[in-house]
Amino acid sequence: MRTLHRVAVQCGLLCLGLLMLLGGCTDTVFRDREPFNPPPDAANKFLGYFTASDHQTTCGNCHVTHQAAWIKTAHASAYDVPATSSNVGPQCYSCHTVSDRGNDVAAPAGWDVVQDTVYHDVQCENCHGPGLDHVMAPDAPPSASNPPLAHIAVPISAALGPVDSATIANSASCGSCHNQNSGPGVRAYEEWAASGHAHVVLEAGGGSPADNPSCVSCHEAKGILAAWGVTADYVERNQTGSANYLGQTCAVCHDPHGSAKDPTTGEPLAHQLRFPISTPDVNQQLCMKCHQRRSIPDEASSRGPHSPQGPMLLGDAGYQPAGFQPDLQAVASTHGTDRNPELCAGCHVNRLEGTDVTTGKPAVSAGHLFLAIPCLDAGGLPVKSDCPHDVPSRSWAACTASGCHADATTAASAFTLITTDLVRLTKQIWDDKNGNDAVDAAPTDGGYLSDKVLVPDTNYVTNDGKITPAEGAVFNVRMLRAGGADGSHGVHNPFLARALLGADIDELQAAYPGLPPAAPVVQGIMQRSLSTMYKRPLSRPLGARSTLSR
Repeated sequence: MRTLHRVAVQCGLLCLGLLMLLGGCTDTVFRDREPFNPPPDAANKFLGYFTASDHQTTCGNCHVTHQAAWIKTAHASAYDVPATSSNVGPQCYSCHTVSDRGNDVAAPAGWDVVQDTVYHDVQCENCHGPGLDHVMAPDAPPSASNPPLAHIAVPISAALGPVDSATIANSASCGSCHNQNSGPGVRAYEEWAASGHAHVVLEAGGGSPADNPSCVSCHEAKGILAAWGVTADYVERNQTGSANYLGQTCAVCHDPHGSAKDPTTGEPLAHQLRFPISTPDVNQQLCMKCHQRRSIPDEASSRGPHSPQGPMLLGDAGYQPAGFQPDLQAVASTHGTDRNPELCAGCHVNRLEGTDVTTGKPAVSAGHLFLAIPCLDAGGLPVKSDCPHDVPSRSWAACTASGCHADATTAASAFTLITTDLVRLTKQIWDDKNGNDAVDAAPTDGGYLSDKVLVPDTNYVTNDGKITPAEGAVFNVRMLRAGGADGSHGVHNPFLARALLGADIDELQAAYPGLPPAAPVVQGIMQRSLSTMYKRPLSRPLGARSTLSR
């Protein structure tokens, strides 16, 4: 349906009082006006602003909800940003105006052809492409360009990394502007393309979780958006088949149309996020909406822990041995406190400044490798690599930013301690020496569970209605061992990690008489962790767990 804008023409030139006195004409005449203006770049059909002075986009004349959300974003004032930089040049404005960047137009367009104020800022057409055909025939049957749809795919190379600078600059994606060659060296695209989020996770044998309906809601971009109730249309929405699987692209976490509102303040979330990052609710916190799957054992299934990071951080993950009653406040006294208000992002998304080793120019990490203590290259910027967990090799800025750790040396020492403790605790319970992820009798495996009497009790019996102490211990080891499902070496919750494994050892000794005492160094870790665990008054009844979705 076409929207008509009306222009009021007042009859007469005198003030209202004089008109009334003289009995002059006081009627208002309305004339219909088209909801769009002729595009300055007529050849490429970019419309831009309807009225630049108040940031009213032409698209927003009809799409009023999107207009209202967009105008509160940083995109709505993007044109003013280059002027604040000491290195501003004409090339900067291709990304700060309506142009061919981010859409399917292959040649210079919009601002790069006609430098008109209607093309200021990053507007709807930056992602959707030219809108003239659509506003001229909004009810026309859908075609390749009418209505113009945006892309959510972002290109990556066959080698599972960023593509060359020319390819990404000319892509119809967020990466065309959010890359280190399109401004002051902000490496959002390059880091994302090298991260695990950029790729669809493959299962053993080469299959993809995206083939499984129960997995698609976290392992493939289109499936995630559908699971989250996103109804906006986009180019890839109906592209099916494994060749069209997408990793967690930008549009999964960031809403191009605007932002969700903070449930506490009612204000739009920063960075156009779809969900808040500060709420300690696994069903509402952005990262935890996926990082919160099998965090406790299922008595009807032998499937081990999977993506338990959210509940682990908040203190509610793992098999809890009999009598395990931690004070919730005590369990949450490490990295889920108010000293780390952004929770996952507080450690995993950090901005660092350094020098690009290729160009020698200043560059900025956007934290989109999503590594809490990333390895650093020669320019002091994060790189996906394997390096020692020491101060010179890695950035410990996430650990020291809030004041939780006094300095990098203190943080690195704490990391070494929890890592060493967990290796000792897990191997006391089960040392999977042959790496087959199955409990085998000694000497193939080691630890308590390799006792020939215990080995049969470590295998889940589907629908037997119970979790044995041995089965529970297997779950906790699989979650907390080096390379385990939690993946943090215990850092997500050192307090809970030590206490769970220590309680497992106690329960195994009580449930299966004849097991030898734990090694003295393990007993020391247990004494230290369990005495801390139980020193506070209990805050919940025996056996109670917080109500987390699993």
